[in-house]
Amino acid sequence: MLSDMFRDKEETGRYLLAVVRILLGWIMLWPFFDKLFGLGFATPSGSGYVEGGSPSSFVTWVTKGLFSGFYESIAGNAIIDVIFLLALLILGLTLILGFASKLTTFGMAAFLLVMYTLVVPPTDNPVVDDHIIMAVAMLAVYFLGGFDKLSINGWWKETALVKMLPILG
Repeated sequence: MLSDMFRDKEETGRYLLAVVRILLGWIMLWPFFDKLFGLGFATPSGSGYVEGGSPSSFVTWVTKGLFSGFYESIAGNAIIDVIFLLALLILGLTLILGFASKLTTFGMAAFLLVMYTLVVPPTDNPVVDDHIIMAVAMLAVYFLGGFDKLSINGWWKETALVKMLPILG
C-alpha cells in the first residue's frame, strides 16, 4: 500500500501539499483561540479578548526595527484587534477545510508578509525567517494542487455563490 503511494509522485505531492495547507491552517486557527480565550500559551490566562485583553497588544513587545513605530501605534486598537482575530479565524478555517483557494492563498501570503515586517531585519537571519518560508509554502500549495486533496474545494467551486463571484473559488 505504501509503495503504491510513491508510484504517482504528483498525486502524492498534492496530498503532501494538502497536509502542509492543513498545518498552515492550524498555525492560524490556534492563535485565534488562544488570543480569544487566553488559553495560557502565547496569550496569558485571563488576558483573552473575551476577558478584555487585546489580541494585537503582543506587537508592542515583539516589534523591532524599521516598522516598529507604526506597529506600536496601532497595537491595542479595537478595530485592529477585530481585524486580526477575523484574519486568523478565516484563514485558519479556509486552509483547514480547503476552500476559497485564491483569496485564502493571497490573503495568507499578505498576512505572513505583514507579520514578517514586525521585525525587520529579522533577528535570527538578516533576510529570511519562518514567515517568508510559510508564504512561499502557501504559494506552492496553491499553484501545485494542495487545495485539490483533503478539502471541500471541489464542492465549494460548484456552489451558486462561487459561480456568481468566481473570485471566491
